[in-house]
Amino acid sequence: KMLACPSVYGHTCRNCFNKDMKQLFSAKHGKLAGVVAMCALTCSLMSLGFAFGPQDFTLHNNTTKVVSELYVSPHDTDEWEEDVLGDDVLGDGEEVDISFDRTEDADNWDLKVVFDDGKSSVWSNLKLTQITDLTISYKKGKPWATWKNGG
Repeated sequence: KMLACPSVYGHTCRNCFNKDMKQLFSAKHGKLAGVVAMCALTCSLMSLGFAFGPQDFTLHNNTTKVVSELYVSPHDTDEWEEDVLGDDVLGDGEEVDISFDRTEDADNWDLKVVFDDGKSSVWSNLKLTQITDLTISYKKGKPWATWKNGG
């Protein structure tokens, strides 16, 4: 884990990391705090290159609905773990980066989204080691997912 972001199987939300770093550099902190924050940021960024796993992907919400819960679990497990979004939501047209611990070795994952109206959708057996961007939407009234494979 990198920060106090909800974490399941080593997920880390880069959006939470970015928000925390912006707070560190706010005008209300003195010069010493800025220097300490810069050192912490440098160390954190250096470790980022080595901390994320091959399953990292960006989820794009194009459903016209708000995603209130997001779960990502290895395909070979029967239960959903913690909500990756925590207290946050993912609005229509928004995206979130989902990162995994570099030691995570599962290839195939299941994704579950719960919308603010209580309805949910599940996509199974996604090979996240090959997917860099996953877009959820509706096609002819049914939940749909498209993805880009990494290089």
